[in-house]
Amino acid sequence: MRRFGLGHICLLFAGLTIGAYADPGDTTVVPTFVEEYQNWADAHVGTFAFPSLELEFNQAWLHIELGCPSAPGDCDPWDRTANLSVRRPRGDETEHIELARYITPYDITGGNRPGTCGWDYEMLEYLPLLHDSVTLSSYIESYIGGNMGWLVTATFYFVEGDLPMRPYQVENAWAVGYLGIGNPADPPESRLPAAAIQTHEYTTAVTVRVVTTGHGQGNTMNAAEFSRLAHGVWVNDQYFEHMLWRADCNSNPCSPQGGTWQFARAGWCPGSKVSPWDNSGIAFTSGTPLQIQYVIEDYENFCRPDNPDCVSGQTCTDCNYNSTGHTAPNYNTVGQVMLWRASGTGAAPRALPAPAAFRLDQNYPNPFNASTTLRFNLPGEGWTRLLIYDLTGRLVAVPMDQRLSAGEHGVSVDASALANGLYIYRIEFGGKSLSRKLIVLK
Repeated sequence: MRRFGLGHICLLFAGLTIGAYADPGDTTVVPTFVEEYQNWADAHVGTFAFPSLELEFNQAWLHIELGCPSAPGDCDPWDRTANLSVRRPRGDETEHIELARYITPYDITGGNRPGTCGWDYEMLEYLPLLHDSVTLSSYIESYIGGNMGWLVTATFYFVEGDLPMRPYQVENAWAVGYLGIGNPADPPESRLPAAAIQTHEYTTAVTVRVVTTGHGQGNTMNAAEFSRLAHGVWVNDQYFEHMLWRADCNSNPCSPQGGTWQFARAGWCPGSKVSPWDNSGIAFTSGTPLQIQYVIEDYENFCRPDNPDCVSGQTCTDCNYNSTGHTAPNYNTVGQVMLWRASGTGAAPRALPAPAAFRLDQNYPNPFNASTTLRFNLPGEGWTRLLIYDLTGRLVAVPMDQRLSAGEHGVSVDASALANGLYIYRIEFGGKSLSRKLIVLK
């Protein structure tokens, strides 16, 4: 751990872009892993000295640099998920809090390719974790072995200064490294339980951060890596939606690369850092828990080995998963909650005003045999559609398609024309959509 004035650090680390962090305060540099050689899917763990909790910082960031082993070694040429996380004890277990995720480049050696890649990450929200003695884990999901792999360098920078509001707690809401999708017998929500995160009487603001990347191809809609699916998070009765998709992979500064690095993907760009989806401005009452639930747009993969209706070469190119063009669709998803408080003492907590929520309730009764009511809330006036699909994705009913006012609404659905079974009902409003399931049982 080293401290420098800003002018000194600019000279020492001229290769790092830090113009956005210019500040007259002193900067503390914390080197952690330095050219750590990684070439297998094992976490590399180390404990490092960080600044004291008593110091106050108004800027913090992390720089991760990837290099290639020298001959006879070389970089792993394949794109892999990688991350840097904090390990902290929780009772008898060890909890991982992900700080930064990136996708290793497809192939950056040979020709005019760069041979190295580097990214900067904002670390201000993680200050409650980054003090005194910190245990870090560096992980790359690589199975290349031999003399190939990566040299990982991770360096932290902290600039002293005041903040009107500072983070004081970071909690995992969920952390699922492999979340399979597309199989009705194993829906993703069964492994995404709701989380309750307690706020305190001095909590002044909340950030809910989501980091998700999709992988797998050769499936229905070429999911999950190459398909656009909506992801959402409920925080109490507020809903936030995000389309997991990146169309900017071809502008990657770690370029050129080999392979298909430039194709748009579901949060997964080879050679790029993974940017978090942050939700702030959340309404809450200080001292009460936040109820958090992650949801994913309904999706079924018909090109799966256990689907009796899948025929290789006919309904799908291949019904069997393999190690090349057809891999199971899945997400790697982490949800975190950052709690903030006013700097200083005696600051009164503030309750943020509650915005109108876009909400779709579970139908009642359910199951039903004659009719049921679909209830929902609109945050404003606008054109609204209610749609019902069967499990093959066929549209079977449109209970409502008209302009509605803001507020609570209920629409009755007649099931006389529907066969017994499970259906998906969906509301579309203002470019957003929500879905739930209903059951007809006569």
